[in-house]
Amino acid sequence: MLWFFRYTGGYLTVVFYGEFPEKILNLTSANKIYLWDSKLTKKGIECCISVKDFRKMLFILKNSGIRVHILKKHGLPFKTSKNRKRLGLAAGMAVFFILLKIMSGYVWIIDVTGNKTVDSKEIISALEDIGIKEGIRTKSINSKMQKEKLLLQIDSLAWASLNIEGCRLTVNVSEIKDEKNEETAACNLTASADGIIKKIDVTSGNCVVKPGDTVKTGDVLVSGILERQSGTEFVRSQGSIIAVTERSINVKGDFTQQITSENGRNKTKTVLDLFTLKIPLYLGKETQKYNSVQKTVNLSLFGQTLPIRIHQKKFCYVDDYTVTYNREQLIEKLEKQIEDKIKEEGIETYTEISRNINETEDQLEITVIISAEENIAVSEELLVSPQ
Repeated sequence: MLWFFRYTGGYLTVVFYGEFPEKILNLTSANKIYLWDSKLTKKGIECCISVKDFRKMLFILKNSGIRVHILKKHGLPFKTSKNRKRLGLAAGMAVFFILLKIMSGYVWIIDVTGNKTVDSKEIISALEDIGIKEGIRTKSINSKMQKEKLLLQIDSLAWASLNIEGCRLTVNVSEIKDEKNEETAACNLTASADGIIKKIDVTSGNCVVKPGDTVKTGDVLVSGILERQSGTEFVRSQGSIIAVTERSINVKGDFTQQITSENGRNKTKTVLDLFTLKIPLYLGKETQKYNSVQKTVNLSLFGQTLPIRIHQKKFCYVDDYTVTYNREQLIEKLEKQIEDKIKEEGIETYTEISRNINETEDQLEITVIISAEENIAVSEELLVSPQ
């Protein structure tokens, strides 16, 4: 809150100059006058000083050989000097800053840092379970005890600290690192699909299949267990197993379908989140169908984040349409779905073996069987029990 007191009391950017401007440092230290942001320039020593201390300096500088020049004025007294006759404005500002001072005794902003795999929302939810949330008094937080509770709430956290600065609570965390190195851990290679082995290229591990073998999904292709004269060795199996696979893809669709589409009309509604109190800045409820997108803006003052947020939700209205496809249009749509499913399987090159179209009065169904050459070897961790 130091910035707050400086701003409300007013402060100046000044430059001290003369024959020996460095003497100002001894003078201010002897008279308990605080300077900040001091720096040596060609003109002299430039720094910031409060208005109160500056008035003292006028007496101290007499007969010292040092002069002072005001470069810039900062703070509330200078901002309001032109509006001294507007008592309502002054009173309103006073009430605002009094409330701001009172509210600074509460936590209004919670930041989470240091997390990579654990979601910040999960950490904030765990904090709520142990009694820490926006709006809690800062004095009621026992950082040492509650950080231990947080670690018990989330097993994947190795360390945590709770730091309070003004109305902001910063939660610093460190996650537990997996002791197993995924690049060196022992594993088998297993089949990701049914197929007939065509080509084998194994660089590590004990290959238990050969070209021409038929395998099922989940079968071990390359074992990470090697039996040697010196004993059993566990290794990380590596390589590729190319197999000829067959897949059946089935899609179907109705000739008459209900389609939902945006109609171009939209509306934005705003909610003011003030110290966790949500104030809607709109009237009425939405009765029409819509898609929505929401964004949140955090407000700040003089570089400090305020516990005030603005939530804006954009409503894009939609209408329902009934669309009737002819046979060619529906087949084209279903073929696009087939292509999308093949891409989802990671297959780039394939041969279509057969295609069956089953048509009824209301619906059309397509079943396609494709053949592809693909690498079906996937890593599967090898669990080794301690002796």
